[in-house]
Amino acid sequence: MTYRISALFPKDRNKQGTLELYDSTETLILGPIPALGRGSNLPENGGDHTQWKLQKADTPTGEYQTTIIDASSDVSTYGPYQRVKLFPAIMGNAKIAEDNGRKDILIHGGDPETDSKKGWYPLKATYGCIRVSNEDQKKLIEAIVVCGGGRGKIMITEI
Repeated sequence: MTYRISALFPKDRNKQGTLELYDSTETLILGPIPALGRGSNLPENGGDHTQWKLQKADTPTGEYQTTIIDASSDVSTYGPYQRVKLFPAIMGNAKIAEDNGRKDILIHGGDPETDSKKGWYPLKATYGCIRVSNEDQKKLIEAIVVCGGGRGKIMITEI
């Protein structure tokens, strides 16, 4: 493992959390930066983003392996830079959700929220990923590369 990411989210996912990056010696390299682990209130989730076992709901807590993947052509949704893929799940609710069919969880950027009344402003809710600003997405990818790239781990915790 060349790096470790720590994501801390409030139990109320309508509020932002933070993300930190550590190198293999446990030295803080980046962060804390604002991050959002809030999913969507889609009808298939009963209109409840907190149903973390379901697709497109809040990002499940627990531990995953991570790796950098290519940027998406959908810059509005994912931002202009490479993304971090969370797969496979190792333990916790992450593993339960993955065993329930939940996959394709990423750390990515994308267009900011336009409604300043939302508790997660200026980050925009996703379909179950971790959102950071485009600027922080770039910093995160650059910092992971400096740490050696390759595979890392993320621990997602509610506080």
